[in-house]
Amino acid sequence: MALALAPVLLAPVLLAAAMLVAACSGARSSFPASGATLSQGRTVTIAEAPGASPNYIFPITPTQQYTVYTINEFQYLMYRPLYYAPKGDQPVIDDTLSLAQEPIYSQHNTVVTINMKTTYQWSDGEPVDARDVVFFLNLLKAAVKESPANYGNYTPGEIPDNLASYTATGKYQLTLTLKRSVNPQWFTADQLQLLSPLPLTWDKTSATGSPGDDDLTAAGAKQVYDFLAGQAANLATYATNPLWQVVDGPWRLTSYSTTGQLSMTANPHYGGPYRPTIASLEELPFTSEAAEFSAIRAGAIDVGYVPADDFPQLRAVRRGGYQVFAVPQFFIGYVIINFNNPATGPIFKQLYIRQALQHLVDQPAIIHAVYSGYGIPAYGPVPVGPPNPYASVLEQQGTYRYSPSAARQLLSSHGWSVIPGGVDTCLRPGTAPDECGAGIAAGTRLEFRLDYATAIQQIETQVSAMKSDASRAGIQLDLRGEPFNTVLAQDNACTPDQSACSWQLSDFGGIQFGTYPTGDGLFATGGALNAGSYHDPTADKLIDATLYGSDPNALTAYEDYLARQVPVIYQPDPDYVAAVKSTLATDGTFSALTQGNLQPERWHFTS
Repeated sequence: MALALAPVLLAPVLLAAAMLVAACSGARSSFPASGATLSQGRTVTIAEAPGASPNYIFPITPTQQYTVYTINEFQYLMYRPLYYAPKGDQPVIDDTLSLAQEPIYSQHNTVVTINMKTTYQWSDGEPVDARDVVFFLNLLKAAVKESPANYGNYTPGEIPDNLASYTATGKYQLTLTLKRSVNPQWFTADQLQLLSPLPLTWDKTSATGSPGDDDLTAAGAKQVYDFLAGQAANLATYATNPLWQVVDGPWRLTSYSTTGQLSMTANPHYGGPYRPTIASLEELPFTSEAAEFSAIRAGAIDVGYVPADDFPQLRAVRRGGYQVFAVPQFFIGYVIINFNNPATGPIFKQLYIRQALQHLVDQPAIIHAVYSGYGIPAYGPVPVGPPNPYASVLEQQGTYRYSPSAARQLLSSHGWSVIPGGVDTCLRPGTAPDECGAGIAAGTRLEFRLDYATAIQQIETQVSAMKSDASRAGIQLDLRGEPFNTVLAQDNACTPDQSACSWQLSDFGGIQFGTYPTGDGLFATGGALNAGSYHDPTADKLIDATLYGSDPNALTAYEDYLARQVPVIYQPDPDYVAAVKSTLATDGTFSALTQGNLQPERWHFTS
């Protein structure tokens, strides 16, 4: 998963709402099919989300950099994952873009055989083969052993912990032996997609060293990982370090600024489908949505997005030579709750408090006012849109819909003095059903600090609406805005004794899923993207059943329970609105943009 956050298929990826805005276009447009006259040798320009520029190049990416912007919009262009997802806007593995055939499960789903395609090669001429995947796994083991924070998608008990062994059983065949039987749907979608072949020319312990087989011992793998992670920490050398010039994707990096501006050129050795016809691409950073939209109005970028505040200008955007389209995200938006904050954690651990907070999110009003009607209410951990087989009836209907009166009743019946427009205080401390709850002292105030990502107007407007609605039940939200990457770096899982555990609530957007939307990374105890340290043994058991059981109803049981338990404050799922130059075409549609994936190798200019 990548935070808009990575949690990327596979695993969810973190995603800021800047790229998840709604559109007024109504129709979901398609684009000219391939076959139009191609214009070679040109550069396509792409807008980055404000304050969320790609900031890590090594595919074993730490938690603080594990976002959709770094993974899907940067690394994937140069380094392809073994299994690629989603397929356009559909939550399935894209067999065409994957480096391997569909995996074969045997011996009660404890052995997985992967046959890789033979057409891929590294830009230094070496084939992409099974040994390259073994190299990745050896370094991944070393990374997470050193620190779980070294890999943003690490969840204890999952890859690489769940592998009894892994072996290159042929030049292009990899065999994994698992420690227990798995649900193949989950393992393919959420585990195998995390695998990313790495070039053996990286198998060295220093810049002057020679590549070898250092990774084949635990000590050697640690040295190699430490060397590569150290190189990746030096952003200023990304375009000049020869390590990063060895790629297997359709693009290679030619320039990179620590401000986020970067350029890539087509990789002539790319062995996959859709080989680039555009010579190069440029990703441009922006300090605000207003600056990005100004670039669109000036016709200065080829691919961007339309902020919700600028929907009244959509006709002008079209007249300026752009097509505009809206597509739902396979995404859930939410505010993270820090259950381990020493001051407010005991309050958040009371279910009735979380129910009250959810009752105070006016999703229909947010969709109307912030997203101009282009969005879907979301009341649980599984995306409702685009249409998919995973969202349950309960989740689509909603559990705790907007109701300030219901929120006030919950609080007053549990011992709080409710003061709409003011700040509630605990009158009846204790653990009885009509008292405030364990760890809550008399006089405790319902006042919380909410961190949010700035420069993204949708988030700023949304949290302002939440502050206003919360006050209707006497809950005071103190808003603190920071750049997206700053919020993501600061508001992480912590223990109550750490100074970094002072954050209380955090809104940086939400999570982008690729395919199977279970909650192992998000809500399982110790999950890779469980930034709020949510812990519930029942939830763990239900999540476990989606990973290792065979019950077809396991995912529904999990999502319905988490919809009722409110481990986060759920927010609407907005459509994505893109603005694409009318002179830019693709072989199908630009729907891959809607899930955070850039595929400029499939684009071409028609004039």
